[in-house]
Formats: sequence, C-alpha cells, structure tokens
Amino acid sequence: MNIPVLTYHKVSGQWEISFTMMYPGQFEKQMQYLAGKGYRGKTLKEYLRENGNRDFVITFDDAYESVYQHAYPVMKELGFRGSVFVPTKYIGKMNTWDLTLGSDPVRHMDGEQLKELHRNGWEIASHGERHRVMTGMPHAAVKKEMSYSKTLLESLISDPIETFCFPFGAYNKRIVSAARDAGYKNLVGFTGPSRYGVISRSVVYRVVDNPRSVLRKIRTKDPCRFIENAKEGIFHSFSLLTRIKQKISS
Repeated sequence: MNIPVLTYHKVSGQWEISFTMMYPGQFEKQMQYLAGKGYRGKTLKEYLRENGNRDFVITFDDAYESVYQHAYPVMKELGFRGSVFVPTKYIGKMNTWDLTLGSDPVRHMDGEQLKELHRNGWEIASHGERHRVMTGMPHAAVKKEMSYSKTLLESLISDPIETFCFPFGAYNKRIVSAARDAGYKNLVGFTGPSRYGVISRSVVYRVVDNPRSVLRKIRTKDPCRFIENAKEGIFHSFSLLTRIKQKISS
C-alpha cells in the first residue's frame, strides 16, 4: 500500500549511539518545515478514513516517554497527531529489551500518558508484548501476544485497537494471517515493498536526515525516492544487533 508514513523512535536530548534517536530540535525543525509546506500530520486511522494530497502519517515505534515529553507538544502546537505502537509488557518500564549504547536505559510511556495522547486524538496501537521478532515464534505464542496486547490496550483506553505494528518490521504470510485473526484491521511493517497488504513506512534517522529528505520520504512519487529507500535499507540492518541481544538474554 503506497501511503506516506514516517517512522520515529526516541525524540530525546539524551545522546546515545543510535541512528533512530532524534534530538528534539531536529524533530521540531522537520515538523515545522512540513507544516510550512502545507502538509498535515495524521494518525494512520485518520489517514485511512480520509486524506488529502498533503496529508501524511506520523508513527512512533515503542512508545518511548521521550515522545510524550518532546514530540507531543510540538505536534499539538501544529495540529498534528500520530500513531504510537506500544509493546505492552513495557508500559511505564525501562527499555531493557533494547540494545542501548552510550546511555542508560530509558522509560516507555505509562498508562496515564498513553491515555492523554488518546484523549487528544492520537492513535494507540499494538507492538506486541515483548518486542520480539515474531516470524520465528511458535504460532500459539504469536496468537497470545497479539490477543493479549490488544485486550490490554483496549481496556486502557476504552476504545478498539485496530492497528498492529510488527516488531522490527518482520512478518510473513503466517504472521499476517494471525494478526488478521486477532482482529487487527491495519498492519504495519517497515521499509521496503509492501506484501500481504501490510503498510510500509519510511524511517527518519538522526545522522542522515534533514527536513528536505523527510519531505522526499512522504512524496511517494518523488523521483529521488529511491535514495531514501536505499538509506533506510542500510540503516535498518543495524537492528540485527538488538535481535542478537534478545536471543542471548532470553
């Protein structure tokens, strides 16, 4: 599905050895630049329901507290809203599942912060329970993660959860089928061609992206779009380090 979707992770002033961590000032410049060009940031649910030529989707993987602290105020001022993908076992807890180099572990949003975002029009969506690659998991474990995380989030915000984001963007036909069976309407992957109706996204990286490259990412017919695809493929490969860390510690 050819939808203009941006992906962010941490928006934090705490430096670390990470390509996906974004400084608050960088994020603000990118959002203001897009707003100045007439673009409007929406949740995925909003966009799928109604969209115009200059609408795009903003998503945040992992529901880090720094997004609530730094991205949310900027977007609220601009009238933008986003979709947050929550690993439910870590709500209000530290990101011990992740490989963080050069900094201490950081906190994920707690229930009250997620509810506030929801009250202000943001989409709360599932990222599974433990942020594990699902393609190698037993089918029963996949079904449990998808169902439990959906039920927990629905109980938290008192609204249906319609979207599932595959951890690390990894999926196959079996995993997609399990997500559909669990009741998810919208499925989200990562960089690369869309398969099985899964929505692909463009990741924004601190070290190589700027407001103009972010604009290219949401111009789905931009002639230089292939440059962004190549960058994202290279940098996404570094997520393998976190996967290795998870296997060692499990």
